[in-house]
Amino acid sequence: MQHKHILRAVSACSLAVLLGGLPVRAEENMRFLGTLLSPPPCIINGGQMIEVNFGERLGVKQIDGVKYMQTVDYRLECDPGAGGAGLGLTLIANDSPLGRDVITTNLFGFGIRMMLNGQPFNLNQRVLIDAANPPVMQAVPVQKPDLFLTEGAFEGLATLLADYQ
Repeated sequence: MQHKHILRAVSACSLAVLLGGLPVRAEENMRFLGTLLSPPPCIINGGQMIEVNFGERLGVKQIDGVKYMQTVDYRLECDPGAGGAGLGLTLIANDSPLGRDVITTNLFGFGIRMMLNGQPFNLNQRVLIDAANPPVMQAVPVQKPDLFLTEGAFEGLATLLADYQ
């Protein structure tokens, strides 16, 4: 009977060692290092406002999404060595009921459609570009179909952002 108690005690101690065990400490054998860098800055148009002036003689019955198209004259200045860093352009503006590529203006039913290399330039959507060969940007007045536009001065605002990812 006494042997049974000793056997139980030895078994309990063995189980405690197996389950609890002594803490094992290993020496570190991995090291991680590197350097964080900010991407080089890109400046658009020397930090100045980009203006597209359609003039003062747009015919209210001639707004067709083709006539009055203007090339947006902008300069992109990026630090050298930025190639391959994932440069992109984003045109930031309020959504328009006239389309995802249309900047809202102060006139109801009238906006400015944006194009990049002849393709729609959707607002608030980043597009990868080549800094050495910036895309051609164009703007053209558009209107809501079957709407008679009223005369008046118009203005639309957006922010052109160049960034790296």
